[in-house]
Amino acid sequence: MEPLKNKTVLLTGATSGVGKKLLFQLLEQEANVAFCGRSVEKMREVMQEIKGFKSSQYYSETFCLSDETRIVGFVNAAHSHFGTVDILINNAGLNNTRAEVTQLQTADLDWMMTINCLAPAAFMREVGTIMVQQKQGLVVNILSSVCLSTNETNGGYTASKAAIDALTKVFRKEVRKHNIRVLSVYPGGIDTPFRTKERPDYLSLKQAADVIINAITTDSFVAMDELVFRPMVETNF
Repeated sequence: MEPLKNKTVLLTGATSGVGKKLLFQLLEQEANVAFCGRSVEKMREVMQEIKGFKSSQYYSETFCLSDETRIVGFVNAAHSHFGTVDILINNAGLNNTRAEVTQLQTADLDWMMTINCLAPAAFMREVGTIMVQQKQGLVVNILSSVCLSTNETNGGYTASKAAIDALTKVFRKEVRKHNIRVLSVYPGGIDTPFRTKERPDYLSLKQAADVIINAITTDSFVAMDELVFRPMVETNF
């Protein structure tokens, strides 16, 4: 098990859902966390809730991941603030529409591709460059089990997640020689605000975060490339 104390983690989508649970678990394990979110209101709430932790443990910015200039600036600021980036967790994502492919609007697909693929790709590029210089690092991309199956009316989300999944697999091969590990995480059903209705039969936010934290703290000698987890009630695989 690799301790997270004094490790620097860059986390996206940290103001709600699994990302917020990850933020608190990382801080509890005494990691240094640079995190971002889109909602000013949610970020304000998070900043109030983390006041019990040392202010030196965290750095935050609020912006939309569609702004690549802000992504680059955030990574540079986080690196400058903490002096290193040991772990990147690309957690942010969205599913803003459900439609059959014949009804899928280009604008909706473009938005999902921007947030679910282009933004994490930019983070991989910027943080990956830092990690190559450091000769070490761990990149964790929170994908989805939709990368492993197909469901009607979910084509846009599936396409955007499958695109970053493919890029992640290439990236993993490219950076392995620099002692950088790349973990693809494929969660199944999670009971999250991401959904339009509650699903108590699905995994809780804490259960999902626990699994991810356990993977992150796996001995660095182990190259854990892929992690699939889902609730026991889920059988669409």
